[in-house]
Amino acid sequence: MADPVVVPESDGGPRLLFRYITVGEWRDYRAIMASFAGTFFAEFTPEDVQQRLRAYDIDLDLVLVSSRLESLRAWGNLTVSSSVGSPVSLDDYYRRRNRYLITRAGQEVADVVEGVLTTVDEVRDVSTGRLRALRDALAALRGLDVSTTEGTVLADAVRAVFDPHATFTLEITQFFAAINQWQSRYDLTPDELRFFAEVLVGYVSERLDEIERTSRPIGRHLAELQPLVGGIVSRLATGSAAGLAGRIEQAGITGISASRVPGSTLDDWANLAAWFVASGRTPSRIERLGQEAVAAIRTLTINLTRLSRVGIGASSRRAEFVRLAGLFDTLGSPATGPDGRTVSPHRLAAAAFAMFPARHFGMAAEDVDDPVASSTPWANAPRALVPVSLRERGKTSALGKATPLRDRRQEQQMVRLQREAQRADEQAVELELALLGSFSHAVVSVAALRRLQQLIGRTCQRIRFDDGVPVAAREWTDGSLRCMVTRAAGARTTIASPDGILTLHDLQLSIDRAPA
Repeated sequence: MADPVVVPESDGGPRLLFRYITVGEWRDYRAIMASFAGTFFAEFTPEDVQQRLRAYDIDLDLVLVSSRLESLRAWGNLTVSSSVGSPVSLDDYYRRRNRYLITRAGQEVADVVEGVLTTVDEVRDVSTGRLRALRDALAALRGLDVSTTEGTVLADAVRAVFDPHATFTLEITQFFAAINQWQSRYDLTPDELRFFAEVLVGYVSERLDEIERTSRPIGRHLAELQPLVGGIVSRLATGSAAGLAGRIEQAGITGISASRVPGSTLDDWANLAAWFVASGRTPSRIERLGQEAVAAIRTLTINLTRLSRVGIGASSRRAEFVRLAGLFDTLGSPATGPDGRTVSPHRLAAAAFAMFPARHFGMAAEDVDDPVASSTPWANAPRALVPVSLRERGKTSALGKATPLRDRRQEQQMVRLQREAQRADEQAVELELALLGSFSHAVVSVAALRRLQQLIGRTCQRIRFDDGVPVAAREWTDGSLRCMVTRAAGARTTIASPDGILTLHDLQLSIDRAPA
């Protein structure tokens, strides 16, 4: 597979940091980033990375590893070490110079990507202990004298308020978003059915009660602190409490951005109050989340009742009907059962629905041009269209006509013919290049010239150096062709085509059939 095109770092900015997870070779790049992440910015050579990749069952050539590392460096995930130590030779200098380490932005992006990929399907808990920590931190801040308290002590007290709040809002938002997604699911497994019916409903009810009890004192503390917010913000904007961002601003330095201390702006306190204090007719965010969770649980409970009928002795038979439909689908002709008796679709229908003897009923279907006689067996009759409401939800109420099945055979045949024609053209081009022999002053077709340019480019890119010395001959096998490019001083290879002339200086070219 061809290496991805290295995009300059100026094209895309910080968005390029996520480029490695979107390319075709994302598994290789993810393993490389995993090798660097969590190493406390250790330096690795391409040989070290190649060895560490084997722990992920990935075996790449050293040239590919170097190419992947250069791509990550261009995207901003990695950088090259500036420390070369004390080299003893020029080769040792270049070997020491070719050491990579992860950047700060690359480390943060790797943590985000791995957190999303590894925990996207997990059911995350909501810790109400962070609400209690927020309540205690607000009470402690309320007991401080804002005008006389030391700046660092005040900054620590404010951070103790906002840190648990940030973590709690992330947890509860993700949890309730998952509830909203679960309420529309109809493909529940038995374990998921038990989880929703026996665990989730009671868990959400307990968490909502505890959140409501803890939120009330938090709202009171925020109301009492409201007159002091202006003084707190002004104290955090000056002196030692301002943090790094405040020092940069006081020094008059521009062009460097630094995160401010949480709670150092009025917007931070307004956002915190909006979570726990209602404003006029607008309820707090905690109240809105609770209402949405109750509505989602009510919908989920209705769906669970419909799917499982727990408690009224009418369990769902959907799985049994799906299994029976699978048996009808696979049993196209009579077969011999375990007891030696012949099993046919008619006997299966009789055993499943007690149809003794079998009677055939028919009616003029709307999707069939010719009416089907009532004496036509169902196995020979045209395929019937089942409404979506009956097929997916088991409802027999009429919700509209079933959509006719679209006949896609013509489109499939067209795609098949196009692929066959494309493959025939490719084989013709490969045969033309293989039978050409000498490429000095050769004349080829337009398609053959494009194929030849691909072979030459991939051959020259495959192997660049061997222990620091340029390689004279390079070979690359692509499909059924083997390309050999040899460096020869003074050589000149000219290949003409209707699109133009390709001239190779100091290179000799040969192409033949690759061994099977």
